[in-house]
Amino acid sequence: MKKILTMTFFSILCAGMLSGCGTDYDTADSTVFAFKDGSIVSTDVEKFDTGTYDKDDLEKYVNSEIDSYNKSDDGDVKLKSLDVEDGKAHLTVSYGSSKEYSAFNGTDMFCGTIAEALAAGYDFDAEFASIEGGKAKSCDKKDFIDSEGYKVVIYKGTSNIHVESDILFSSVDNVKLVDDKTVAVGSGYDIFNQSADSTENTEAAEPVSQTESTESTESTEASGGSVSDDDILNAVTEEQEVTFDFDKDDNEEEASYITYIIFK
Repeated sequence: MKKILTMTFFSILCAGMLSGCGTDYDTADSTVFAFKDGSIVSTDVEKFDTGTYDKDDLEKYVNSEIDSYNKSDDGDVKLKSLDVEDGKAHLTVSYGSSKEYSAFNGTDMFCGTIAEALAAGYDFDAEFASIEGGKAKSCDKKDFIDSEGYKVVIYKGTSNIHVESDILFSSVDNVKLVDDKTVAVGSGYDIFNQSADSTENTEAAEPVSQTESTESTESTEASGGSVSDDDILNAVTEEQEVTFDFDKDDNEEEASYITYIIFK
């Protein structure tokens, strides 16, 4: 879900706040939020060395990239918050659609009806489970593929995925249930084995809160902005060029998985 901000080190998967109140996007883990109307919000959480880098310069860069994208693509990307605390950067960005999210971040994401997904060429070639009461049960895609009224999120990446209503079906591999509306995606996860460890996501996944997050949004709410993924994170100001390098963990590797989440 992703434009790479630093070619070798740091990738920011954007996050943003949509107009519908009630969801807290200030999550402990990077999360993509998908809504029934097709709009997308994503929150990216990454290490940020405040002793070396400056939040204001990062914010200027993010805003510049968003403005550039919106002007060139008639986009609707909006920076809602950028907060740095406890050695981590929390970036929140909203998108008008999954198509816009894909275009901006350089990754594959779809949010719409199952019929629309099939028409777009997605074949649902995966093992699936039905979800009820926090329990996963093996099922076949024929159990939902021809049903009307279902929405599907198809995502290529390793971020958590949160949908607007309860998850009804999910692909199995590299997926772990976090709560009724959220899954974590990472190597080693299996939806039938909730105790499985992931080598991709080292922090424990936490349920998504449903209370409005107000901290760190006011200062950036008024300024539109965005993050560009394929660019090396170099923020250029009139006075000087600022370069951000964000170190990954030594054992962290780039990986992505195709995940299907069906809700209604």
